[in-house]
Amino acid sequence: MSWRRVLGEPLVHFLAAGAVLFGLSALAGESWGLGDGRDRIHVSEGKIRQLRETWTRRWGAQPTAEQLRGVVDDFVREEVLYREAIASGLDRDDVVVRRRLAQKVEFLAQNVAAAVAPSETELQEYFGRHAERYAIPEQVGFSHVYFSRSARGADAERAARDALAGLRSGRITTAETSRLGDRFMLQSEYPPQTRVQIRDLFGAEFAARVFELPPDEWAGPVPSSYGEHLVQVRLRMASRVPGLDEVRRQVVRDFEDERLRLAADRYYEELRGRYDVDVDEAALAAPQAPQAP
Repeated sequence: MSWRRVLGEPLVHFLAAGAVLFGLSALAGESWGLGDGRDRIHVSEGKIRQLRETWTRRWGAQPTAEQLRGVVDDFVREEVLYREAIASGLDRDDVVVRRRLAQKVEFLAQNVAAAVAPSETELQEYFGRHAERYAIPEQVGFSHVYFSRSARGADAERAARDALAGLRSGRITTAETSRLGDRFMLQSEYPPQTRVQIRDLFGAEFAARVFELPPDEWAGPVPSSYGEHLVQVRLRMASRVPGLDEVRRQVVRDFEDERLRLAADRYYEELRGRYDVDVDEAALAAPQAPQAP
């Protein structure tokens, strides 16, 4: 058998990879668990309880003694392989692993801040600084009569103008609007809606026009993405800043999010001060080389 063929065997590749890992571990001064006693894995009562609870949540029943033993064996196997991977430096060139470990350290810093509930004074001060963030935008409630452009074509706008003339002259009462126009797939009456909500339903042009209409008068035709509409604004609500109690739940969430972010930033700055970071500024400022076509 030629050396080229031997080197091509998968078993040879496997043994070579194992030798590389063994060498890396030896260079790192770490034990492969060959009896020198430096590494100890203690599976505590708390860890066993956690493993048992995890099994129960997943499978809906307590593990048997044999199953629990298997779960513990799996944990020990994973711990051994994890320690050897870290000792061999396998985490250093893996972007995903690096990012996950960095996130976990941040989470540990944030857990300290999350353990304390915000006081009423803190919430009031936070809400005072960010009150405009919780402003309730202007809203209008309205009724409309729909004239289908797909069914009537160019006559949709003319039919809407004729109906509007009847409403304004009193020949047609508001109570009789149900017999005007065409059937609409959505509602004919809407409670107070924001500009964004109306835009999402009828389109930007319709939303802009509705907020310009005077209250309690039929007006139009107002075009939408569906066709033409006669619109009567029934209620207009000006934009306002609510009291804290109206938006307390959202304020608490936002306050805690900010506190966690600040806690992570402070923790990082404290750790950052322990390192002497040297950045190659020349390389950083150098123009990027053009990519090959």
